[in-house]
Amino acid sequence: MAYKIKKDPIEKVPKGQLIFWIIVRAAMLICAGYSFIHGDLVMGFESVFCFIFTHLWDMFQIFGNGSFIEEVTPLSQTMLNIIIFIGIVIGSYFGLFDNYKWFDEFMHIMSGMVCAVFGYDFAVIIQRKKGECAATLAAIFSLMFALSIAVGWEFYEFLMDTLHGTNLQLAKAGEETAVFDISKFRGEYGYLGLFDTMTDMMMNTIGGLIGMVFMIVVRNRKKGKQ
Repeated sequence: MAYKIKKDPIEKVPKGQLIFWIIVRAAMLICAGYSFIHGDLVMGFESVFCFIFTHLWDMFQIFGNGSFIEEVTPLSQTMLNIIIFIGIVIGSYFGLFDNYKWFDEFMHIMSGMVCAVFGYDFAVIIQRKKGECAATLAAIFSLMFALSIAVGWEFYEFLMDTLHGTNLQLAKAGEETAVFDISKFRGEYGYLGLFDTMTDMMMNTIGGLIGMVFMIVVRNRKKGKQ
């Protein structure tokens, strides 16, 4: 079968969700422009990447070529957009990451939940031609999917710190570490960086577990009603 690029079926997206998508996409462009104008290349490119991620569902539909990826629901994109909006606009540009220590942990829990919810339905979609996907398999996949995304994010932070000189993993002295009492971390920024990375991973795991349980309850409840 020849590869086909399809038209974006944007009419399938509920109007309320579509309006939210447009707001988030516009916000990412504004944030990117603001960052580049003020010389903040890291936040500028991060906003651009997030703008691209707000189009994942559209890309699935256009380039899916009839594969299972086209069955991903618009709701998955909406949940991803919620995380992007809260993390970039509220967290980064309104300074919640810098002013409140708990906000970073909150975002990692939220992202873990969203990834697990997406991963659960993703497993069901992948298995659709082989019959009904067992809830246990979908649950395990959803948790592993959430953890994989968390690992990918830590890779990103490490690479940005290594190649661009940022301090996303808090492994050196700087404005980002000013709110921490370094004496509580053996007086070593390296240990603070390790503590930050492992805390992020654990928060993603907690969020993943919450999302996994939530999907098991919701999907089994729907089966019971049927």
